[in-house]
Amino acid sequence: MKVSFMTWICPDWTLKEVLTAAVRYGYDGVEPRAEGNQKHGVELAATKKQRSEIASAFGDCGVEMSCIATSVKFSSADAAERAEMVERTKKFVDLAADVGCPYLRVFGGKIPEGVAQEDVKRYVAESLAACGEYAASRGIQVLLETHDDFRKAQDAVNTVRMADHSNVQILWDVAHPFHAGESIQEAFDLVAPHARHLHVHDFLTHDGDRQPAFIGRGNVPHDEAVRLLKSISFDGHLSGEWIRFGPPEEVLPKDLATLRRYIQEA
Repeated sequence: MKVSFMTWICPDWTLKEVLTAAVRYGYDGVEPRAEGNQKHGVELAATKKQRSEIASAFGDCGVEMSCIATSVKFSSADAAERAEMVERTKKFVDLAADVGCPYLRVFGGKIPEGVAQEDVKRYVAESLAACGEYAASRGIQVLLETHDDFRKAQDAVNTVRMADHSNVQILWDVAHPFHAGESIQEAFDLVAPHARHLHVHDFLTHDGDRQPAFIGRGNVPHDEAVRLLKSISFDGHLSGEWIRFGPPEEVLPKDLATLRRYIQEA
């Protein structure tokens, strides 16, 4: 089991600064957040030369690019908008292949007002299937995150099963299904055959207000998730997703130490 971090924690860092921190603190990987106005440069606009330089930068320092996190979502009731998202995803698939990243994160999205949930699942599944077919040609897997109105593992996994493509799998954000009412065990039982990448981040809830917290200081039992993943010999990344939470120089080493301890104890 490996540990990476998403660049939301350091949006103003250049790729060199991101990779320097990964090496300094002992991370196995980095997950660039694309489409977030960040400075790492792992974006669709990167030229062929820049993509080659990005791949070399990761390879030279021995840090993996664990996943590229996009903003793509497929829940629109407008078929033309969904088709546009599919084409955008294909461009991201090419980017991932060019820079040597095996996984691409996408969202289901919000269910539009007045549209039945089952119809939206079908929209998303059909879009994912089209993306998966193209991704297979480039050796990339497209991962639907347990997020938004697909935050429950039950909904995300059902949608991936409807897509029915080996290159369409799950990104398990441990916190989201838990806060939606599924236990860690329930979510794990559903995602276990499909999970290729994880997001980890903790929260404290007070009077209905959820605030980010250091892992192990909040209410999300990540240690249980790690134990369950260990039982199936999961060898992917636990990727820390911290948005507007503390200075990276404090958060990165502190939460890495906790995650390493959970892995060791498992």
